[in-house]
Amino acid sequence: MPLDKTWYAGFSSDLHDPSRWETFYNTVARKRDPSLPARVPPLPKIDAERMFLDMMRSARAPDPWMFPALQALRKSGKFIIAALSNTVIFPPGHELAALSDDPKKDPLRSLFDVFISSAHVGLRKPDPRIYQLALKKVDEFARANAKTERGRAAREEGINWEEGVRADEIVFLDDIGENLKAAKNAGFGTIKVPLGRAYEAVDELEKITGLKLAGDHPKVPLKADYKGKARL
Repeated sequence: MPLDKTWYAGFSSDLHDPSRWETFYNTVARKRDPSLPARVPPLPKIDAERMFLDMMRSARAPDPWMFPALQALRKSGKFIIAALSNTVIFPPGHELAALSDDPKKDPLRSLFDVFISSAHVGLRKPDPRIYQLALKKVDEFARANAKTERGRAAREEGINWEEGVRADEIVFLDDIGENLKAAKNAGFGTIKVPLGRAYEAVDELEKITGLKLAGDHPKVPLKADYKGKARL
C-alpha cells in the first residue's frame, strides 16, 4: 500500500479508536507511570502523518549496542549477514525515500549481504513465506560466493558455502515475539532483542559466534520518554 492520503486516513482512524486508546492507557501508559489517574482521559487528537514520519526518522538512529556488533560481524568476514525487515515505500521525492531506495546512501544497509524489504517483496513478518524467502536468498548468496575470499575463509572455519545454508544454521534476531515464533517454526535459531537493552542480545551473539561484538557504550537500559526520544 502506498503511503498516501488514504493510508494515513486509515492509520488515523486506528489511532482514534476509543477502545484502542483505553487499552493503551490502561496497559501501557499507567504501567509506565503508576501515578496517572485510574480514570481514562479523553482520547487525544493525533496528527497521524506527523507521528508516523517522526517514528520513521527516529528509527533511523543506530542502536548503540547492535550497530557496533553488526560492524564487528561484518569486519570478521566469517558470517553472512542478512536483514529481514518490515518496511514501507516512501513516495517519490520524500526526504526518506532516497535513503530507502539507494542502499549506498544508508550506512546500515551496507553492512548486510542480503536485505529483504517486506514492501518490495510483498510479504511481511510473521508470514512463514518470508522466512523461506530469506533462507533461499541467504543460501543463494553462500553458493554464489563460495569461491570468494570470504567463502574460502568460511571453509577454513569448517563451513562450506558451496553446500549452501540450512535453516538450523541461521540465527534470527527480533524484538517481537510473533516474529521470533515464526522464525523458530521455520527452523531458525532465535534471539530476542529487548527494546532499550539490545546489549543482552549482543551478549548472546558473542556466545554463539565466539567473537567480541560489544562496543564501548555502557550497558545502561535506554528508556523512551513520551516524546518518543531515547534517554538514559
